[in-house]
Amino acid sequence: MIDRELTFRRWLAEHRGILVKVSRAYATAPGDEDDLMQEILLALWRSLPSFRGDSKVSTWIYRVALNVALSRRRADRHRRDEVPLERTAEPASDGEAAAHGRLQWTAVLAALRRLAPVDRALIVLALDGATQQDIADVFGLSANAAGVKLHRARRRLAEILEA
Repeated sequence: MIDRELTFRRWLAEHRGILVKVSRAYATAPGDEDDLMQEILLALWRSLPSFRGDSKVSTWIYRVALNVALSRRRADRHRRDEVPLERTAEPASDGEAAAHGRLQWTAVLAALRRLAPVDRALIVLALDGATQQDIADVFGLSANAAGVKLHRARRRLAEILEA
């Protein structure tokens, strides 16, 4: 029998970035990011006993986090679909290059929020360095189908960024 709390804490320490990225990408209003993070953490805790080890831990965490984010989005359709840009900016640092980087990151996050939820999930996974096979595992697709969907999502993101 594994120690559920110890496993949970270890996985959170190793994969916190996944949770932050999903929460940030799917938050729709100030304060939502923290609320979404709490919902994801609760879902992970509740579903931990069902993890069978058939996939990588990171894949399973993405799947749970994305399911919570997408479910919440469906439930909150009446809410505004934008986050104020100042909420999305990375922490300030010195230098013109850093300022330019923050502006670019803000533009990418704003564009991500304009994508369909599934496309947003694909891009978040890709930005986190997930392989095509990892993405396929998260979505229950073949690697080729995941690649096609990812290519289309990237093309839509580029179109939004160019506009």
